Amino acid sequence: MRKGFLLVGLLALGGCWEDAAPKGQSSGTAAGNGAVSRVRAAAEERVRAAARDPENLRFRAVETHRQAIADTYAVCGQATVSGDSVFVPFVSVVKTAGGTTEVEQYIGRSNIEATRVYVELVGRCFDGGGPVQRAGGSTVSSPAPPLPNGLPTLDQMAQATQPVPPPAAVEPASVAPLHGAAGTLVMRQNGNLRSSPNGGGAVLRVARSGAVLNVFGTAPGGWYQVGESTPEGWIHGSLVTVQGGGTGMGQAAGQGMNQGLLPGLSQGGANVRRTGSAVASAE
Repeated sequence: MRKGFLLVGLLALGGCWEDAAPKGQSSGTAAGNGAVSRVRAAAEERVRAAARDPENLRFRAVETHRQAIADTYAVCGQATVSGDSVFVPFVSVVKTAGGTTEVEQYIGRSNIEATRVYVELVGRCFDGGGPVQRAGGSTVSSPAPPLPNGLPTLDQMAQATQPVPPPAAVEPASVAPLHGAAGTLVMRQNGNLRSSPNGGGAVLRVARSGAVLNVFGTAPGGWYQVGESTPEGWIHGSLVTVQGGGTGMGQAAGQGMNQGLLPGLSQGGANVRRTGSAVASAE
């Protein structure tokens, strides 16, 4: 269970307390003898003990409410228990029966804890809240409120606001240049001559069926750098028949030659490209 998580709905509900009048405190002060002040001090001391940075802990919107059971109070508020600027809701149930002070502490530092704080907040943070004691001494609690579902956590919200890094640049595949024309190939059907040996290269022109092109280089994935007198672009070997120097060029392109065709490739369109990266598909 990681600290720092909190249901956004609970934070929004807690944020409504900031400007609200401290109803529970005012009623407690009118009642008398400083009991409310002592109860609040005991609750805040427990929150301070659980804080990451108790010296710089800040509180806000703290209210104290007398509960239905005698000598029981609910102290509800928010505090920077995680050591940053985020105010986390808390509910402290303080019992003062018999001259002793007992504190049950609930702080919404995680999704699970935030769920419990939500239940205690809805059931206790008002005058007369909490379980009711029957005449026989047993207590009856109010039904638990419906819990919110599907709300994002603080970590998820923080991630949503972080800038998305640009995609990493794709390194071009290595190209094996050949000095001068190392052979020829014949187009088996019309195909696109492309600026680079991959499916995203710009189409330079269409190489017609039956055209004879010189081979000037190869690239992984079965690509050939072709042209007439000089290199013009790249074309895939799936729809060409390699003639002069066929075996050596097929090995350099990562494809063995079999009767002039590159094995393992379908007879789709042929493509011609200019700089290197691996082929995605033949067109």
